[in-house]
Amino acid sequence: MIEESKIRERAYALWEKDACPDGAACFYWYLAQDQLETALQLSRGECAHVTNEEKVSLFNGAAATG
Repeated sequence: MIEESKIRERAYALWEKDACPDGAACFYWYLAQDQLETALQLSRGECAHVTNEEKVSLFNGAAATG
């Protein structure tokens, strides 16, 4: 399970990157949670269906916030 603080940091970074749109808190929370969980699964070798491009994107995004 991903720590709430990690999800919060990632969600905030994604929100800022998209120019801080109003009314999108839930969207960014779930997006961050999904990205971090996928990155964790990738690190464990549990996501064979994810492309290499997606892996790089997820790892770079997760690394940027924690």
